[in-house]
Amino acid sequence: MRQLIVLASLVILPGCATIMEGAAQSVTIATNPPGAICNVERTGTHLGTVATTPGSLRFDKSKNDIAITCTKDGYRAATVTESPKFVGTTFGNIVVGGLIGVAVDAASGANYAYPNDVQIELVPAAPAMATTAAPIVPTAAGVSTQPMAQKKL
Repeated sequence: MRQLIVLASLVILPGCATIMEGAAQSVTIATNPPGAICNVERTGTHLGTVATTPGSLRFDKSKNDIAITCTKDGYRAATVTESPKFVGTTFGNIVVGGLIGVAVDAASGANYAYPNDVQIELVPAAPAMATTAAPIVPTAAGVSTQPMAQKKL
């Protein structure tokens, strides 16, 4: 019976990060100000859209960066790139589960995790420039931007 338990444990343990951490995760995206639309891509593939911030999106983990692009009327589009971090659960596979577990975790992406929360600052779009500049006045030394003084007659 004892050997059966050990054998069953060895079958279950490989892929420890896959079991413990999962192969997918949710990332919450917030913008300042809120109410933006954000698209998430990884290696040119669209992973999903947050229709209005703040909001969450669930997608598979990977070793590749994600790019989050947010837009809102009256603000410049903003893009941030988030890199996944290596999670320590995989180290348990090296000790207990061996190379099979490490391979399972690497194939599923479970040995990486993205930040759970991403905050993006949106910058207001530049307002139209006013056209009420002072006239340019030629001088002996070149061009002056000072208005010409009126002479009394």
